Amino acid sequence: MNKFYTRAKEFSNKHIAPYANQIDEEGIFPRDIMDLVGEHGFFKLIIPTEFGGEGAGIDAQAYVSQAFGEGSATVGLCYTMHNVALKFILTFGNEELKQFIIKEVVENNKMLSLARSEFGTGVHVFKSESSVETFEDHSIINGTKSMITSANYADYYLISVPNDKENRPVNWLVPYDTEGLSFKESDWNGMGMRGNISCPMVMKDMKIDNKFAVYIDRMKAKQKYPVNIDVIYFMTGLAGVYSGMTQTILEAAIEHATGRSYPDKTLANIETVQIHLANIYSSMLGAKASLDNAVEALANEEDDGLIKIMTARIIASENSMEAARLAMRIGGGRAYNKQGPIEMLLRDSFASQVMFPSVDVLKTWVGRGITDQPMI
Repeated sequence: MNKFYTRAKEFSNKHIAPYANQIDEEGIFPRDIMDLVGEHGFFKLIIPTEFGGEGAGIDAQAYVSQAFGEGSATVGLCYTMHNVALKFILTFGNEELKQFIIKEVVENNKMLSLARSEFGTGVHVFKSESSVETFEDHSIINGTKSMITSANYADYYLISVPNDKENRPVNWLVPYDTEGLSFKESDWNGMGMRGNISCPMVMKDMKIDNKFAVYIDRMKAKQKYPVNIDVIYFMTGLAGVYSGMTQTILEAAIEHATGRSYPDKTLANIETVQIHLANIYSSMLGAKASLDNAVEALANEEDDGLIKIMTARIIASENSMEAARLAMRIGGGRAYNKQGPIEMLLRDSFASQVMFPSVDVLKTWVGRGITDQPMI
């Protein structure tokens, strides 16, 4: 068993899973849990060892997210977003910014998140409609990001904006206390994954030091695939979260089936229920196997690594939804009446299909890739 999964699973069982229902019912950000995630060293997992991190790679992103997702999809997602933004800075940030954020994470347990989607462009996150006016030592940014994981709680937010005057792709790492930055937390009322607080982020004449600009140079960063490393880490993390959640759906369905007793048998003795359980088990196994295959391909920089991780993300998303649908059949009236976790898991699973890159977008990319067409 992967060492990162084992360690994260122990943490998840103790500090995450017991609070999953509370996170959902109250719809609040799990600040105490995320503080513990940082205190136990998970925030610095992918930072190089020479800078105080653990020097872990893409497998850590996959399997820690998976273990956390088994405890709570909300926590798994929030953790995934931290690594996505952090990996982007470690890859494309200048040396001053990298050292700054490394210190913030290693010494102060600071948490990062991603802020790219906008109301006008949806999952096409690189088509930003924000405006940027650049001066000698600072810039003024105006715009609104639509659904920001860990909004109003993360310490730094990685945003994308239109290319600069030299047509260079540029992102910004925005500190929480930046002048002109605010969040509309009251606008969040998610159907599932309710504790991630994906509310709008408003930048009104936001004044930010130019040292927080991040210019993307894919050639210099030696990017293997035709998408940036943050996209790959995001897909890997989501595949981990939702393959992990499919495991939790299976466990919840088995618990209900074996615990629902009649005078002479349990639900688990009924053939139809057995078929449903077998199908959920197949969904779980397929999602995890696809993730394992993709992670190995990415770690070895195989040519089809990108296609495999996109496919793993698709499988994890669709399998979690199908597993939850079948679990609801097993749960019957009790699940419908929100007795036990199955109804919550159903709602959490449906969030998977809309996150960037959405399942539909991913399928077009995979279809192009396997027919030797440009994917992006």
